[in-house]
Formats: sequence, structure tokens, C-alpha cells
Amino acid sequence: MTALKSLMLATALALLPMIASAQAPPLGKPVFCDGTYALCIKALCQPIVGKNGAIKYANCACDVRQGWSMGPGSCASRQPVVRNGRTFLISTYSNLYNKTNQTMNCSSSSQLWAWCYGSPCVVDRADPTKTTCTCPVYTGAMYTLGGQCGNDGNDGCNSLWSAATPKADTGANKLFAAYMTLHGYPHFGSADMCPATSTGK
Repeated sequence: MTALKSLMLATALALLPMIASAQAPPLGKPVFCDGTYALCIKALCQPIVGKNGAIKYANCACDVRQGWSMGPGSCASRQPVVRNGRTFLISTYSNLYNKTNQTMNCSSSSQLWAWCYGSPCVVDRADPTKTTCTCPVYTGAMYTLGGQCGNDGNDGCNSLWSAATPKADTGANKLFAAYMTLHGYPHFGSADMCPATSTGK
């Protein structure tokens, strides 16, 4: 982790009382669409420091993918939109990365994480496979496919990841798998869990 990233995260942790701590909103009743979407479940994020030092949002480095995903809103409302030469879309969910990534369990009540489901994103002009999504920040226990179980140089649970509560993560996996199985579409099962020794905060 660079010195700047370390400083930003240390500042965020010091300001935890000023960070949104309510539970992330429920998934609701997702709509399944086949098209272009932003996938953030393993994204590394940077906190956005607002007025009075409050941290309510983070910018997360997500991927642009093609295929089935589930998310809020109609399929038409989730189509990429181009304005002033920039492409915008929203973050939704699929289990595409379950085969290649493990689930990191960060169980601290003061864990800082971003909830990107349904968040707005802008596609990178230089690399259309990448997008930055602006996601609300929460604290508490979470699951993420980011962090490589603490072995990717980003300090595992001490970094800010796009994530979900354990309950929401498990529910989303089951719901997505059930829909894909019902309709005969290929998908991946649940991701393996990281070794417990590598995920502590």
C-alpha cells in the first residue's frame, strides 16, 4: 500500500464516528438482465472525504462486463448511457468472479466497506473494460471477493473494499444461482472462503 493510500485509510478509520454506520439497504427484488454492467464485488475503493471530514462515499475501481447480472431497476434503465463523450452505467451483481476469487470475511464491527449495488459508474475513457463507481460507505462485518485473502499487498481487511454484509452476500449468491439454474444459463457456485488466519483486521 502506498503512503498516500495508507494516510487516506488511516484518516478514514480515525473518523469512523462520522461515517455512515447504518446497515446497507436490502437487495429488494432484483431484476435479471443480459447486457453490459459494472461488477464491483472485488473492487478496491478510495474514501471520499466530504464536508467536516465526513466519509459517506467511496470511489471504487470496478470492471465492465457483458452477460447476465441482477440489480435494481428495469433492464432498459440499466443500459449504458453516453453523455458528453462519457459512458455511464450502474453496478449490479453476478457470480462471475466466484471461480477465480475467494471470499474474504472481515468481521470487525468497525470494518469500513462500500456497498456498490445499484451505484452509478463512469467508464474509463482510456480502458472501456474499467469503470469507477461511487458507492455509499458503511461499517460492520462484510464479505468481499477483493483482497486475495490479504495476499495482494493491500493489507486485506485494512483496505477499503466493495463488499456486502455476510447475509446479503450469501443471499445474492443463492438468488443468482437459482435464477441461472432455472433458466439453464451457465454460472459459478459459491466462492471458497479465505483461510480464517488471513482475514482478521
